[in-house]
Amino acid sequence: MRTPFTVALLLLSAFSVLGADDPTKLHAIDFAKKAAMSNLFEIEGAKIEVAKGKASDAKQFAEDMLKDHEKAGPLLADAAKQDGIEAPVTLDAEYSQKLIALQRSDEANLDQAYLSTQVTAHQQAVELFTNYSKEGPDGQLKNTAVKILPDLRMHLTRVQGLTSK
Repeated sequence: MRTPFTVALLLLSAFSVLGADDPTKLHAIDFAKKAAMSNLFEIEGAKIEVAKGKASDAKQFAEDMLKDHEKAGPLLADAAKQDGIEAPVTLDAEYSQKLIALQRSDEANLDQAYLSTQVTAHQQAVELFTNYSKEGPDGQLKNTAVKILPDLRMHLTRVQGLTSK
């Protein structure tokens, strides 16, 4: 089992090997990682809701998230690749634990648990994409962040409406 210190050393080594000791490149790598993780989490969470959820409005939201985020993932990955960055294709431990918790939600609470995770996920995504759109280095990744941001804002508004019922 790797300790957080060991993981940090491995990441630092990887950044050095990738030539990512420049702050601009590190900012882009950090954004690509966080954006990919967020997108993957939203897809996997939606799959759980579609498979096990009961509330029609929550299931419809999940189906829409699958469509939108399955389109956004390749856009982000291609943009990152064009900027010389490899985006992750699997979830990290933190997101994996959140999915396990959602998967283990009982039937009575699954819809609300899913919607709650989506409010938080979309708040974080909107903040991430907004900041990168304003402060990220110019390139395809930034252009893609600008392009995806309106959809994320719409998702956030929609899920907040579903949770306020």
